[in-house]
Amino acid sequence: MAAQRLGTLLVPVPGLSGTTYPVGTTVTVRGRGATVDGFVNGDWLPLSWWEFSDGLREDIADR
Repeated sequence: MAAQRLGTLLVPVPGLSGTTYPVGTTVTVRGRGATVDGFVNGDWLPLSWWEFSDGLREDIADR
């Protein structure tokens, strides 16, 4: 299993369930490189490098 880390969405991203998660949502990120697997409460979000930041950014939703 790949190492997991937390990230924060920088843009709205749709999950496999059809739910779109807003900017500032905390995601669990697995993998490295240009695309990674993101998860929010078990919902899978295929993420590109520009859609999230590593770590938690509590102020990102205020931008």
